[in-house]
Amino acid sequence: MALKLAILTDGETATGFRLAGVDVLEATSDTALKTLEAAIQSNNFGLIAVDEGVIADPAKAMERQMRGRELPVLLPIPSLTAAFSDSVDAKAYMRELVRSTIGFEIKL
Repeated sequence: MALKLAILTDGETATGFRLAGVDVLEATSDTALKTLEAAIQSNNFGLIAVDEGVIADPAKAMERQMRGRELPVLLPIPSLTAAFSDSVDAKAYMRELVRSTIGFEIKL
């Protein structure tokens, strides 16, 4: 059986990952631990990327559940709020991302 990749994230971020074709486990800060525990117990995933906005340190939070297990690998990823803090110009970032991808600039 092939193991899958999943992203555990909030509802706002989930849509982007779904559009990319990734399995999404949508949760709030209140439900994230139970959602992650269920995903680990399902044995369907080889890698679960966890939004640090819902669980700051997934490996530490799931230490007991992961004891004696090699998979899934729990990979923390920065949340959107951390990626686009007040010090980062989100429009400039997106403009450059689009320009480098499609080869020309668009006005946002």
